[in-house]
Amino acid sequence: MLLLPLAGMAQTTGGHPVNMRVINNKGEAPRRDIIAYVKSENPVVHSFKEGRLTLPGVANNDTVAVIIRHRIYEFPANGMTTLQLNLNRRDRVASAWRNGEKIAASDYKVVPASASSPDVQVDRMTSPLQYANLADYLTGRIAGLVIDGGPGYYQAYLDGVVPLVVVNGIRMQDFNAANMLVNPNDIESVTVDRNGVIYGAAGMNGVLVIDTK
Repeated sequence: MLLLPLAGMAQTTGGHPVNMRVINNKGEAPRRDIIAYVKSENPVVHSFKEGRLTLPGVANNDTVAVIIRHRIYEFPANGMTTLQLNLNRRDRVASAWRNGEKIAASDYKVVPASASSPDVQVDRMTSPLQYANLADYLTGRIAGLVIDGGPGYYQAYLDGVVPLVVVNGIRMQDFNAANMLVNPNDIESVTVDRNGVIYGAAGMNGVLVIDTK
């Protein structure tokens, strides 16, 4: 579950569904991760598929949040049954429609999602030559990070779940792919971000970020 640093109104049990749609400037479903949730202390995150999502359990006094490209758009539910967001060519919300009526920009809130910050940062070792691979380099160095497996296939677990692994800004298929790609001698820094909100749904289990020289 993604724990967002957004203290908001508690999510109400029950409620009604809200049918949501996001379209780009070409009238198509955006080709990027988009997630939505009802604001609460421990929100349940839902992912859009083909630009559509039915968000369950929305009460009239709730706030509906949508994350698109490092921005969080917050809308008061207030009787909402449908929500459509039209994006511009930069994938920012150009117009929003609730129950078929356009919402004034002043009636919803836009929050940068870049407030997410690393929980742990590991600077490169002065003598990394003693490490055979990335798995060996990270083993036992970060609290909550467990490297499992052996030669041929390794997997990483962060607090018991599989995190997203990003190397030099590129999302890896899994930790093993990063292990085969990264030479310990080239590591500049490793950061662990347990609040991976800026990566959307893919970061809900946390993010292991590796940068090389």
